[in-house]
Amino acid sequence: MTSTTTTTVPQLTDRAGRLHPRRLSKMTAALAALSGALSVLVGALAAHFSPHGLRGIAVSLHLARQPLIVKLAAGITSAALIMAAVSGVLHFYIWWQEHDPD
Repeated sequence: MTSTTTTTVPQLTDRAGRLHPRRLSKMTAALAALSGALSVLVGALAAHFSPHGLRGIAVSLHLARQPLIVKLAAGITSAALIMAAVSGVLHFYIWWQEHDPD
């Protein structure tokens, strides 16, 4: 005797449907947290690899180039700040829609 069991699998159309603002808000909050954590990690690496001593003075005077990780750290931090701002605006929008007296 064999028994057959069936499991329900969510359909693709359920997941790919219209994105609800609350889900979008939570997704951007998660992305902002991830990019913030990545920004801290890359910033710590950039601080470790940044030039010290006379080489640091040469970089300050623009006589030598900065390491690539230092340039990347600024870009990743900018992306983290933008994601945090978008998340904050979406959370405010959700709050405004829920508490709107209309």
